[in-house]
Amino acid sequence: MIVSIDYIMRNSKEEVLENTMNTGRTNYLHGSSGILGYLQAQLEGLRAGDKKMVSLPKEISMTNDDYSFEVTIYRVREAMQEELQLGYPVMVDCPDDCDCYHPSGYKNPHNYIS
Repeated sequence: MIVSIDYIMRNSKEEVLENTMNTGRTNYLHGSSGILGYLQAQLEGLRAGDKKMVSLPKEISMTNDDYSFEVTIYRVREAMQEELQLGYPVMVDCPDDCDCYHPSGYKNPHNYIS
């Protein structure tokens, strides 16, 4: 699945370190190394429109601080074969009604991260 998210990343002092809410979405291939598996696991089962707070403890991130992410799922779609082979999204700004990333015409009927 290709997942498009917006997020606000904060440190343990609640300082905003990164905010993609107004600057552009982050797209990743779920299950790839594009985003830490620990974070991806916390997003499983979510659908487009869902919001969730996820955490990244310093023990996992191997840094000296804990981080939190306020995540909004924007879109979930099937990955193209090329994206699966490359390990990252190649189509990121496709309109909602586009079938360009579904050569077979298949769309994820559940529209959730699996």
